[in-house]
Order: sequence, then structure tokens, then C-alpha cells
Amino acid sequence: MSSIMTKKTGILIAFLFLAIASRFIILAGPAWANFSPMASMALFAGFYFPKRIQGVLFTVISIWISNILLNNLLYASYYDGFSWGFDKIHLSLFALIAVLGNQFSHQAINGKTFIGMNLLTVLGFFLLSNFAVWLSSEITYSKNLTGLIACYTAGIPFIKNSLLSQFTFSILFFGGFEAVKVKVLAQ
Repeated sequence: MSSIMTKKTGILIAFLFLAIASRFIILAGPAWANFSPMASMALFAGFYFPKRIQGVLFTVISIWISNILLNNLLYASYYDGFSWGFDKIHLSLFALIAVLGNQFSHQAINGKTFIGMNLLTVLGFFLLSNFAVWLSSEITYSKNLTGLIACYTAGIPFIKNSLLSQFTFSILFFGGFEAVKVKVLAQ
């Protein structure tokens, strides 16, 4: 049993490294803004790691490592010195996505469940992250209903890539993991 768990954990970790590497898709240009594997990776980690804390920790650590790489290699001009890549709001949102994945892990995955958990991930992230932007913005958005609506309206163009990436990477992660798991664990 422990060698099966070791193989399964190894496969999970390999998929998480793939997710970190996939964040560099943004180098393809601004048309790829918000085309990221991270929400799918968080959902995947929460779904497949046997303990909720494992899914949350792997999610937060993966995103933190990729933030350090991106912030210091790609976005270095935006920071005074070394960036530790710690964004508590976004890390918390991704941790919540991992918890959501864990909640769905007790159900058999079928088309309805797969679509539902991915839509909930995208819409939840959109609503919560834009609310956080509105709440923390001191100049851009007024602190009233008009400002909140303006903030959500400004975020709408990013939903397309969020939906595309969520379903693309979730199909790759969930489908790929199931295919690899069957082959590797059958050995």
C-alpha cells in the first residue's frame, strides 16, 4: 500500500511542477493574460491529495515558488530589489480553491461535477479577487456600489482566458492524472 501511495504522490508532485512551468505561458504575450494553470492546479491538488492540508500546502507552495520566479525574472522592474512573491490575498484565494477541490473529492467525478467545480472556481475567483481589488484600491474605484460595479466591469475581459485556461488545464490535469495513474499503479 505504501508503494502505491508513494507512486501516486510522486505523480501528483510531477503534475504540480508542470503547473509551475506552465505559468510561463504568459511570456507568449498580453493576449494570454489570465491564461494560467494555477486555479486548475489548486482544484486538482485539493481533489487528489488525501488530506485537505496537503492540497492547500502544495497549492500555496507551488504558487509561491512560481511567484518568486516570475516576479524576479519577468517582472523585476516592478519591484525594488528581490520579491518574495507573497501575495496573501491571491494565495488565500487559491487555498480556498484547493479546499473546494477537497470538498468535491468525496464525489465520483463525472461531466456534471467536473463542469460545476470548474465554473465555481472561475466565478468564485472572479468575484472574490475583484472584490479584494475594489476594497483595497485607494484611488481607482470609489467605495460605493458604483465603484464596485466599475471594478467588476473592468475584470470582465479577463473571464474568457480564465474560463479557457481553467477547462484546458483541468482536462489536462484530471484526465492526464487518471490516465497515468491507471498505467503506473497497474505496474
